[in-house]
Amino acid sequence: MGGEQAVGIDFGTSTSLLAVGNGVGPVDIAPLGRTTRSFPSIAAYQRGAPLVGEAAENLPVAQVIRSIKRAISDCSETVDISDERGTRHVDADEVIVALLEELGRRAKAAGRPLGAREQVRLGCPAMWDGEQRQRLLDRAQAAGLPVGHSTLIDEPIAAGVAWVRNRYLEYGDEVEGRLLVFDMGGGTLDIAVLDVVGGPHPEISVLSALGVQLAGDMLDTAIANDITDELAERGLQLADLPEAKTIEALVLREARTAKIQLSTQPRHRIVFRGLATTQLPVLTYTREQLEERFRPQMDQAVDLVWAALRAAKLTELGTRAPDELRRMDGDRLASDIDYVLLAGGMSRVPYVERRIGEIFPGAMVYDKAGVPADEMIVAGLADPVGYDRLNLHRPGFDFVLEYTKDGQKRTETIYPAYTPFYSPGEAWTRSHLGFERRGDDFPGPGSGEGVLRVRTTSGDYLALRYDGETKHGLRLRLGQDMLFKIYCDGQILINDGARQARKLRVHQWPVVRGSDHAELVLQQVEDAPPVPATAWYLEKEYAPPGL
Repeated sequence: MGGEQAVGIDFGTSTSLLAVGNGVGPVDIAPLGRTTRSFPSIAAYQRGAPLVGEAAENLPVAQVIRSIKRAISDCSETVDISDERGTRHVDADEVIVALLEELGRRAKAAGRPLGAREQVRLGCPAMWDGEQRQRLLDRAQAAGLPVGHSTLIDEPIAAGVAWVRNRYLEYGDEVEGRLLVFDMGGGTLDIAVLDVVGGPHPEISVLSALGVQLAGDMLDTAIANDITDELAERGLQLADLPEAKTIEALVLREARTAKIQLSTQPRHRIVFRGLATTQLPVLTYTREQLEERFRPQMDQAVDLVWAALRAAKLTELGTRAPDELRRMDGDRLASDIDYVLLAGGMSRVPYVERRIGEIFPGAMVYDKAGVPADEMIVAGLADPVGYDRLNLHRPGFDFVLEYTKDGQKRTETIYPAYTPFYSPGEAWTRSHLGFERRGDDFPGPGSGEGVLRVRTTSGDYLALRYDGETKHGLRLRLGQDMLFKIYCDGQILINDGARQARKLRVHQWPVVRGSDHAELVLQQVEDAPPVPATAWYLEKEYAPPGL
């Protein structure tokens, strides 16, 4: 084990980190920043070229591009900046590549060059779908980082790995039970429910992972609104001031500073510096004000916690129906959790720990894993052994249909890798939850034969182990009433055009590490959950259109 080594890259919304781990001791976090171990994930443009990191911080605040990672979450192609050329659009991917290239340069300068010798892992939000993950990988590879789909890891899962490994390496604790990871960073809130078995070779199974854009940036904006309102009460309307754009950006920067300072002190003095012609008063912002502003956001975060707990129960074979889970009270759901891990920079806000701790009075709550909360993700990414036995809650690969038409072989995707099985809205309205393609929505021709195959995101195909033998795919008779459905507990129902039904199950979705990965084992089951022709809710006259 000691000879293994892994490199972790946490390309964060606010800051970026890099760590190296060997699996037998604490990870080594590289000193990427000028005065800190992280460097700011911010950029600006000067004379038409991107400027990144601390150099961008020295420019007027209105010119600085912050939270560029959100462009991937938002599926935005451009971001707006204001500089000597006026307000204009710049290419978001160009900014992302510039930041990742700088990360590679700083890693080399710190004596940790990123080569192909070590396994290099990169984190991403749990909420991202396949296209968003591919976009980050494309930009990272363009920046020269040796990463791929098999080493792109959900951030809350990485935090969980860091905690499980730290409990074993530092305390000899072979933890076993259910862990909830609450990861609130600058751009997203990610929650994962994991079954963990610790030790020298831990096994981690992901039961659910949900995420929303509900994190530090939103709180910054809320605090900035408070500051703007107080200035207005003193007769200072930002829009009427001569340096309005600069003041607006400065208020947001001071809001971020207040959030950080109020994690350790009850009040913070806001002093506006760097203005050429405008004099602004000194203000005081208190922790009570912050918590009042934060309360609506934390209420939504708590709702996501309950959603993650219910989603986790859907992965259990023979679980209750969704409508029964919706009626299950909080005490019963919370009792499943043995441990809670608070990760991400926002976990330093005392109000977060207080609210989450209230939900899980019977669980042990942790906010460290050998490193502070904001370094957990990169520490987990740098662990070389924590991913050997990792199972996912949904497939990290495509199910595709191959068929021949007009003499040409064609391939169409039935299930795209990492696609959620259901939307949050469907969780509250449908009586059967799962990913489904049926009838006219099923790809391919309405007649003939096809083959169902499993394809990794790198383009390799997996063999299937079914009926006691290895196959390259499952042959299907194509027709008008095709059905493919994956349930949350790993059951798969396939109805082909000859009305032949296959009821299969995958015990756990494995992490695919390339073409040499073991076969995907499909077990035949006697019964799969019933699939109504139309979800019961959609049959009601009060069902909203387009649900």
